Amino acid sequence: MRRGVIGDLEGGSAVGEEDYAVPHVQERLSAGTLARRLGVATTTLRTWHQRYGLGPTGHESGRHRRYTAHDVAALTVMAQLTTRGVPAAEAARLARRETTTSLAAHPHRNPGTDAEARGLARAARRLDVLTLRETLSGAVAAHGVVHTYHTLAGPAFTHLSQGRYAETRKTLARRLLARTLSEVFAAVARPPSGTPVRVLLVAADGRRDVTAIDALAAALAETGTGSVHLGAGLPPDVLADAVARHRPAAVAVWSHVWRPVIPVLLTALNGVPDWRPSIVAAGQGWPPSSERLRCPTLADAVAAVTGLVEGEGPSPPNG
Repeated sequence: MRRGVIGDLEGGSAVGEEDYAVPHVQERLSAGTLARRLGVATTTLRTWHQRYGLGPTGHESGRHRRYTAHDVAALTVMAQLTTRGVPAAEAARLARRETTTSLAAHPHRNPGTDAEARGLARAARRLDVLTLRETLSGAVAAHGVVHTYHTLAGPAFTHLSQGRYAETRKTLARRLLARTLSEVFAAVARPPSGTPVRVLLVAADGRRDVTAIDALAAALAETGTGSVHLGAGLPPDVLADAVARHRPAAVAVWSHVWRPVIPVLLTALNGVPDWRPSIVAAGQGWPPSSERLRCPTLADAVAAVTGLVEGEGPSPPNG
């Protein structure tokens, strides 16, 4: 089992080995090249992007579309499933789930290399925030949030934690890397005004879990899914009021480790009259026996939330 671990400050964890392997594509493919490879029209690729958020990662309006290895993997699954007669919306959900989870299971299968992660760790130790920001921003633009989180940031945190130097220096370096990640994720473009926002994001702990929620909000935005980032420390009655008024399809609660505040949050969520959102138990802090939808990694959480939003019908009321 391979671990894609975000270090002491952030959530991340192991997932089981997946059968699906992300193909090796070192350079971005043009829309025409990818369309020929998949046997579909370029207009089909454009439709899949506009309707389902499947690549190209980091595309800017008015520029040529270029597809990363992760984009190619997802669209390959999409093409295979639709050819077999699977409805397009369901095929898109399955494609995202299979390929995003693969990133967590195989953190070095894609262009984010261990050398890059070590370079990030060195920059954090030097307090070289400009290099950190430039490297992370470039990775997000080229390969997306999930890839950057699992294959670059996670190994960098691990290298920092395993380094042979003073704990005070490690703590400072981890803090700088976490803060820079949050800044970079906050800069990811969000869906346009008027897009329905049906997801609330809550962190169980301000120090460890907020950056993971920053990453989840940005990764969801890349799929065209809007979310409300509520951070940590929100009083339970305020959270319950937010759910009652806005009626989200899903609430993702991120916890790096199990905390006493979690049952209080769950009680507030489950006590809202006439509305019960799906609760996504994100991060490593949820026990295996939890009845919630457990998503130990960012990749899992993105796939789960997008699937819930896409498949949304009327939310069941409390009994």
